[in-house]
Amino acid sequence: MNTRCGIGLLIMLFLFLNDCSTIDINANRTPEKFEIIQKIQTDFVPKKCVYSAINKTAFVWENEADIIHIYSNGNKINTIGGLGFNAQSFNKLADITLAPDGNLLALDSFQKKIKKFDIDGKLIVEINLNDFVEPALFTVAIDETYYIFDNASKEIIITRTLDRSNWYAFGKFQFETPTKMSLGKNEITVYDDKQHSTLIFGVLGRFQNKVSGNIQIEKQQQYILKDHFIYHTKSEGKFAISANKWNDFSIKDSVILISNNEIWIGKITYSKLNEK
Repeated sequence: MNTRCGIGLLIMLFLFLNDCSTIDINANRTPEKFEIIQKIQTDFVPKKCVYSAINKTAFVWENEADIIHIYSNGNKINTIGGLGFNAQSFNKLADITLAPDGNLLALDSFQKKIKKFDIDGKLIVEINLNDFVEPALFTVAIDETYYIFDNASKEIIITRTLDRSNWYAFGKFQFETPTKMSLGKNEITVYDDKQHSTLIFGVLGRFQNKVSGNIQIEKQQQYILKDHFIYHTKSEGKFAISANKWNDFSIKDSVILISNNEIWIGKITYSKLNEK
């Protein structure tokens, strides 16, 4: 018990120092335009997309299916998944995210495993989550610290080794039915589709705010998803305007927007900092 508490305190200290080391240099930046990197047309409804800018590869999770489609430079090159117990199959695909090295991480909540695939869809490794009850959402930091939402305990676990000995948990009694978790440089955002609201935490789990709508944060700038564009609250700017209705979006290195049959991948450019 003492070991667990000690390691948990070390994780908190590391995250706290990392959080405090960030200097506020982006607060006065203004977004200027949205630049499209790729457009992907789909013959299915996408649920989520993550994009590896290094490899120019997009991984697209098909809605209401345990299938992931892989696109390179906008062209489909492979499909992995489907129900089953083999290496490339899933029993209950719960979430996908990008590994720090640009490969794909996929969470199977039934098998309680994270499966890592390369950009061609080949399985690299399986990571067991035996100490979790119902892992439902996850994301990972650049130093391979995992943030995993366990639907059974309704809390987010921060861990590096994925075993109970070094867990640090937060958010208990604050979540109902979260559907998306995003990790930024200074914050974690958790979106609840049914409540149509976003909870914002610091990277060590300290609660900051609850905001109405589907919110993402980049460079300390807050964006909210509207039906046909993303809205920057401070400047009242509208970006990624489309005739299609956007179902979801994410901002982490790249901006990704999803409609019923199309995905836009791009980036937001900002004004230069004013030098004093």
